[in-house]
Amino acid sequence: MKSVTRSFMFVAALASIAAFGPAVAAISPHGSVRPVAMRFAQTVIHIPGMTCSNHSCATTVYMALIRLPGVMGVGVDESTQNVTVKYIPTRTRPAVFLKAVKNAGFPGTLVRGKGA
Repeated sequence: MKSVTRSFMFVAALASIAAFGPAVAAISPHGSVRPVAMRFAQTVIHIPGMTCSNHSCATTVYMALIRLPGVMGVGVDESTQNVTVKYIPTRTRPAVFLKAVKNAGFPGTLVRGKGA
């Protein structure tokens, strides 16, 4: 019963932390939970070959990026052929994004962000 109560308290603490925005919870050895601020970065990649009419290009690029460790969000704008990637800079970097989209068949160039 003690572990069930502790698990519930952990989930409740995470829910309250999530209400304050992007953060991660750190758990002390004593079981207390405290929020840890996360820093995000954002970069934009221009992919001129993204011209599929049925959104399959956008889906392919999205799936290639969202699966990468450290990527928190991907936005694909088919009209401008730009992809915005929100990520944790301590876990990944824009060169990894360029390689992933190239491996998916869509070579791109960095427009904005670190390394642009």
